Amino acid sequence: MGEIDLVGANIALSSIQFILNTTLWDSFNPKVMSIISQPQSWREVKLLAPDGKSNPQLRTIPNDKGGIYLILAKPNILPESCLYLMYIGRAHITADHNLRKRCSQYPTEKERPKIKRLIEQWGRYLYVRYLPLDGNDIIDVVEDELINIILPPFNDRIPNKKISAAVKAFAM
Repeated sequence: MGEIDLVGANIALSSIQFILNTTLWDSFNPKVMSIISQPQSWREVKLLAPDGKSNPQLRTIPNDKGGIYLILAKPNILPESCLYLMYIGRAHITADHNLRKRCSQYPTEKERPKIKRLIEQWGRYLYVRYLPLDGNDIIDVVEDELINIILPPFNDRIPNKKISAAVKAFAM
């Protein structure tokens, strides 16, 4: 009975809601699709090292560009067939902000409860997939469109107010 209790407790801790809304998918902006649809442009690194600390490979992320990044949970049971998109973020390029710096902040996140839970619960299975981009305006457009269409479970902000209101009204 103890093993069942442990599994049940872990299921309760591990439960999150994914919204799979095909109406939103069908309205995806073709311009954004053309920007993100080049698979060879995306790169990926594991977020945490085996010791649970920041993965040194995060230092390979460009520090001279901004861009979009995804935090994916990958159990690596069915390679490339079992991925969970948990979070979508962006990094502007400014004097003190870039893609590497932004992605490297996640392993030590303490301020945002949802992100802290993400790291604590699934950390050893998390990967950062990133797309370097030029131009903060296009970075904002791509991030907003992706969040509005995919509705990742760990993003608190949904840019489109109508979609955000619908999620709040109908979320379980």
